[in-house]
Amino acid sequence: MIRIRRTAAVALLAGLSTVAGIAQADTTLTYQGASGAFTVDMHPGAVRIDDASPQWQLYKEDAKAIFSVDPRERTYTRLDRDSASVIREQVDSLRAQIEARVQQLPEAQRATARAAMLQSVPGLDTRNQKIGLDRTGRKEDVAGVECEVVQVVRDGQPAETLCVATPKALGISKDTFASVTSMFSLMQTLLAGTGFETAGLPYLSLAGMPIRFTDTNTGERRQLVEVSHKEVSSQRLSIPQDYVETAVTPPGR
Repeated sequence: MIRIRRTAAVALLAGLSTVAGIAQADTTLTYQGASGAFTVDMHPGAVRIDDASPQWQLYKEDAKAIFSVDPRERTYTRLDRDSASVIREQVDSLRAQIEARVQQLPEAQRATARAAMLQSVPGLDTRNQKIGLDRTGRKEDVAGVECEVVQVVRDGQPAETLCVATPKALGISKDTFASVTSMFSLMQTLLAGTGFETAGLPYLSLAGMPIRFTDTNTGERRQLVEVSHKEVSSQRLSIPQDYVETAVTPPGR
């Protein structure tokens, strides 16, 4: 009896260990495109994004902030409620300056001049832009993962085409995906009115993670090539202590 109980206990502990591993599993998604590799490291409370550029982005849920890190300069910027408010004020000031210049022109020229000036500064001419999603219902397979094809629509025109996989299909734990959703929510809140809010994708409207991205205008494609659930080190999800914080630069500056 003692032997049976010990065996059962070992089996139970092993089972609990396996369950705990699934619940706490980190996830790394690796994408490949024409410009190079793109990785997303996810862990409960933190998300790191590396694209083909030297910089990388880090979301820290406890800090309620998104950091843009430049290892070449050993610097980083912080986007939180305070810095977003400053950017919003600077963008509004820049728009006011443009409007003041437009009002000095003959009335017949104002609309054309206003549009040209706003378009010359990326991020300024976004106040009325509408972004929607056209869910096709079509299923496809990318790197062995099933996903749904979704068309992003900007101002009524087809833009990016995505293939979106559910967290379950990618093996992302509920706690980890909750942090990813939290990051998207923070981005939407902080970027509203800054001039950057319509540059990205409507992630909060997606029921998962895009694992294939196609730019309709350029034809550029980036898609998933690997899913890993190896532990992501705390060092990778933190900013080196000797890096110096710098201010976020708004559009046109």
